[in-house]
Amino acid sequence: MIAIIGTLVGLLLPAVQSARESARRTSCSNSFKQLGIAINSYHDSKGKLPSAIRPDPASTVRVGVLTFILPWVEQQRLWDAYDTSVNWSDAKNLPVTSIRVPFYECTSSPKHGNQLDQNPDGTTGFGTGIVAVGDYASNLGVAPGLAASVTGTVTISGSSVNKSDLIQESAAWTSSATNGLTNGFLPKNASLTFTDITDGVSNTIAMFESGGRPFVYQKGQQKSAKLSTAHTNGGGWARPASDILFAGSNAAGTALFGPYFNKTNGHDHGSDAYSSSGYPTPAGAGTEGTSQPYSFHPGGMNVLIGDGAVRFINDETGIEVLSALITRNEAAGEVKTTLGSAK
Repeated sequence: MIAIIGTLVGLLLPAVQSARESARRTSCSNSFKQLGIAINSYHDSKGKLPSAIRPDPASTVRVGVLTFILPWVEQQRLWDAYDTSVNWSDAKNLPVTSIRVPFYECTSSPKHGNQLDQNPDGTTGFGTGIVAVGDYASNLGVAPGLAASVTGTVTISGSSVNKSDLIQESAAWTSSATNGLTNGFLPKNASLTFTDITDGVSNTIAMFESGGRPFVYQKGQQKSAKLSTAHTNGGGWARPASDILFAGSNAAGTALFGPYFNKTNGHDHGSDAYSSSGYPTPAGAGTEGTSQPYSFHPGGMNVLIGDGAVRFINDETGIEVLSALITRNEAAGEVKTTLGSAK
C-alpha cells in the first residue's frame, strides 16, 4: 500500500509542479501587461516614452525607467517620496528604492530573503546591498560587439542572409540620424515617441525578463550563493544600469557575446575590481550594465512588446530573429522586410 501511494505521489508531483509554474508564468505575464499599460499611459500623458537618465560619468544623477512609471503601477506614494534631484542610491531615496514592488518581480524568479542590489561606484568587489531588485528590464538595443561574434547564414522567406548583417548596429549608433542613441525601444537619455519606432510598436520588444540578479545564473544553475564570489552588474529596479544591452552568450552561458540567449542572466564580475572607469566589462559592453535577458520559465521567456502585448519567446529562437525584434528601426543589412514574416 505504501509503495502504491509512493508511486502515485511520484506521478502527481510533476503535474502539480507544472501547474504551479503555469500559474507563475501567467502571473509574470500579467505583471508585464501592467508594465505595458504603464508605458503606454506615460506616453499618452507626457508625449514621449519613459527613458532612464544615465549620463556616463558615475558622479551624475541617474534615474531609471521603472522609477518614472511608478505612478502608473499603483505606486504614486513611492513616486511622491522620490527625489529626482539626487541619485537612486542617495540616502534620501533609499526609503523608496529599498522597497520591493510587486509588478517588478516575476514569481518564478528565486528571491534570497530580502535580496538587495548594490551601488558599485567606489567599491571593490561587491559592496553592501542597498536597493530592492526587479526581474524586468528595459530594452536598450543590441550591443555593437554582438555582430562580430556571430557567423554563418540564415534563410528567411527563401533568402539567405548573413547573421552578422542582421545584427549589425554599431554603425547606426554613431550616425547623426540617431543622435548616438542605442536603438532599442527604451534607450537612455532620450525623448522618443511611438513615431520613432519605425519598425512598429507591435514588432519591437520594450522590456525583457532578467531574473535572479544580482546573483549569476548559468543554464539554470546559480554560480555562487555568495555575491562577493559571483554577481552581475544590474538587478536593482531603480538602477538604470539594470537596463539591458543585448549581447547574447556562448552555449554554456559562461561568457557574453555569442549566438545564444537565455543561457545566463549576465556577466560575472565576482573577480573584477571596480575602478573609476567602471567594471572591466567584456569588449563591446561599453559603460552599460552587464545583465542579460533571462527567465526561470521552462523553454523560454516572456517579453513585453511595445504595444502592450506579452509574447513568450522560445529559447531556441534564432538570435537574428530576436535581434530584429529588439531594434526599433531598420539598420543597414538587417533586411527587416523579409524578417517580418518570421517574427
